[in-house]
Order: sequence, then structure tokens, then C-alpha cells
Amino acid sequence: MLHVHDFEKDDLSNLPKDLSTLDIGILINCAGIAPHIIGTLTELPEGLASTILRVNLISAVKMTEIVLPNMVKKKQGIIVNISSMTGWRPLPYLSSYPASKAALSFFSDSLSDEYRGTGVRVQCLIPMLVATKVASYEAEEANNIFVVTPENFAKQAVRIIGTHWEITTGCVQHDVQVAFGTLFSFWFFKVLFVPVVMLGVHKHRVASYQAKNSGKDK
Repeated sequence: MLHVHDFEKDDLSNLPKDLSTLDIGILINCAGIAPHIIGTLTELPEGLASTILRVNLISAVKMTEIVLPNMVKKKQGIIVNISSMTGWRPLPYLSSYPASKAALSFFSDSLSDEYRGTGVRVQCLIPMLVATKVASYEAEEANNIFVVTPENFAKQAVRIIGTHWEITTGCVQHDVQVAFGTLFSFWFFKVLFVPVVMLGVHKHRVASYQAKNSGKDK
């Protein structure tokens, strides 16, 4: 049985109701979009911030609402939510994206406690940079150190499904980056990282990526 639903364009209330009756053992909520520019909220196209929240957060909540009751009834099942390390701290000039990911991480962490001992396991992956369109990185730009390929990440992340890890980056490279990042205060992050990396390096690379790929999806 194949169901196709576009969380960006389709009404979430139109999700097939018969999904709740299917014998679903693993639910992976991985739908996600990000702003195509680095800028303030008013610089984004009208409605984009709301769309990001709907795709990244509300779709995962809705799918969980549909699938979870049957998992609880069967006393087994795994729900994996793909969040992001951008939700670790407020990130100016991306606002809606890290907000959606922070909420998804909190949602996952809460559910993992609520359903502990029921046979249903809720896990959350919070990766850093993976070479995808969402991150505005080409596959050939990945070095598997700071930016990992989708294949490398998936190969490591899939081994975590069903284990005792409830919240994890999903790969060793990102674990190392997170450990290093905890050495710096939030003040340092806002004063140095945001203006230099976000408004300097990353803003220009995202603009360059979008300009290069603007005609590929048409």
C-alpha cells in the first residue's frame, strides 16, 4: 500500500485515516524544509515561516497521533523523529527552522518518558550538517568530518534505531562537534558565530547554492 502526501502543500487533515489501522512497526518522521535565504523574518516570502513549522513539526505530531495508539495497543513500535542541532540554541536569521526543530526535540523527549515501559520507543536524531538541499550543500562538498554525506549519516543512524539512545546526533562526527561546541558559552555563540558565520560565510554560501540550483527543480 502506497500513500503519498505533500506536507508542504496538502492539508494535514486529509491524511488517510486508514493509516491508524495499518500494522506499522517503525515510523520515521523526516519531512523537512528550510528557508532558502539567511535573513530576518520579514525578508522571507510571506507564509514561509508558517509552512516550515507545519512541515517540520506539525506533520510529525500529526503522524504520531495517527500511528501511536495502535503501537501502544500492540505494546511495540518505534518512532524516530529527525530533528537538528540548530534547535540547540536560538539561531537568529533562521528563526523558524531551529524553532521547529527545538519543538520537535522537546516533543520527542517528552514522549519517550510518557511511553517508557509500554513497549513503544521514541527516539530523536539531532544531526549537524549533512550534505542535502535543506542544508544548501552539494554532495561533493561533504568531507565526512564537518559535513557528512547522506549515505554516511544514514549508515550510522540506522544502527541506532531501536537501541537505548533516546536523543543522539546519529553519527560519530557530529558527536565530536557537539562535544567541542559545549566548550563555548551562549554569549560567544551570539557575539561571534551569528555575525561571522551566519551573516558572513553561511549567508553567502546559501545564496550561491540557491542561485546555482534555482533551475534544477523546474
